[in-house]
Amino acid sequence: MELTLNNLGEDAYWVQLSLSLPRGLSFRKVETLKPHSQIPVSCEELPEEATLPARNLSCNVSSPIFKAGSSIVIQVMFYTVMNSSWGDFVKLHANVRCDNENASLLEDNSAATSIPVLYPINILTEGQENSTAYISFTSKGPKIHHVKHIYQVRIQPSVHDHNVPTLEALIGVPQPHSEGLITQKWSVQMEPPVICHKENLERSPSVTEPCLPGALFHCPVVFKQEILIQVTGTVELVGEIKASSMFSLCSSLSVSFNSSKHFHLYGSNSSLAQVIMKVDIVYEKEMLYLYVLSSIAGLLLLLLIFLVLYKVGFFKRGLKEKMEATVDASNGSPGEDSGKPASEEEAVDPGCLDPLHKEDAQDGGGTI
Repeated sequence: MELTLNNLGEDAYWVQLSLSLPRGLSFRKVETLKPHSQIPVSCEELPEEATLPARNLSCNVSSPIFKAGSSIVIQVMFYTVMNSSWGDFVKLHANVRCDNENASLLEDNSAATSIPVLYPINILTEGQENSTAYISFTSKGPKIHHVKHIYQVRIQPSVHDHNVPTLEALIGVPQPHSEGLITQKWSVQMEPPVICHKENLERSPSVTEPCLPGALFHCPVVFKQEILIQVTGTVELVGEIKASSMFSLCSSLSVSFNSSKHFHLYGSNSSLAQVIMKVDIVYEKEMLYLYVLSSIAGLLLLLLIFLVLYKVGFFKRGLKEKMEATVDASNGSPGEDSGKPASEEEAVDPGCLDPLHKEDAQDGGGTI
C-alpha cells in the first residue's frame, strides 16, 4: 500500500506512523517513492496481543525533523500468512503524530482504506507438437484433409482459496479463405464432453491478418489440473488451382473467468495459445501435352536430318568407290584402267632407228 504524508505546518519532530493490519498480513519492507532524497523511514512490527484482532506496525519518518512544507510517499509491502481466513476486503488503518503537534490539528492525521481480497489462479495454455502443421493440395492429389489442433491447459488454484471460479474456454477457428479456393468445417472436443456455443464473427476475410478468427466457440471448462482440448477440422479444395500459393490457417485458445475474487497470476497472456498450420496450394502443369509436343519435335528433327543426308547422296550405291577415286585422283596416282607398254621396243620411236639401219648396210657392202 502507498501512503502520502504532507506537513502543512511548522517543522514536525519525531514523526511516527502507526498502521493497523489484519492478522493475515505480516510486514515485509518499506520504501520511499517520492522524493528521491534521503528521507529516512524505518518500520518495525510490534509484538502481537492475543486480545486484539489486528497487528500493529510502527514507522519512524525523517527522524528527528520532518520539515515544514515537506511531502513524502511511502510504500509498505506485506507478506500473506498461510492458513489465514480472509473476507472480501482487508481493512487498513493509518495514523500519524509528532511530538510538537497541536491537539486541535489531529483531525486529518488518520486514514483508512479497504482493499479487495483477490486470489491468484495460474492458468497456462500451450499448443501441442502433434498438431497438424502442414497440408498441401494438388490438382491430382486428395481434395480433403482432416486436421487437428491440440491444446493443453494446466490450472493451479491459489493455496489460500481452493474454490476455483467458473472457467470458460474461448476457441477461435480460422476465417474463410479470401479467394474461396477451400472450405473449412471446425469442431471442438473436450474431456469430459461439454456443449459449446458457436459465435460467427461478422468479419470479411483479410489477407493482411490471416490469423484473425472467423468464429468463436464458447465452452465451459470443468476444473481439472490438466485438460486437453482438441480442435478438429475438415479442409476441402473446391476451386480450380490456377497458380501456386501458400497461406496460414490459425486457431487460438484462451481461458477466462468472470470473478471479482480472482486474477491471473502471471497475467492474462499466459492463458493464451495459438496453433498455426501452413496450407500449400501446388499448381502442376499438364505434362502429357509437353510429352506429345516433345515427341513430335523429335520426329521432325529426325526427318530433317534424313532429308539432308539424302540430298548429299549418303544413301546412294557406289558412294564409297567414288569417294576413294576422288581421293586417289587428288594424290596424282594412275588409275587401274591406264595401259602399260607391252615391251621396251614398243616404247621406242621407230623413226629414230632408220639412220642406224642405213649405216649398217653401207659397212656391209665395203667388205665384200
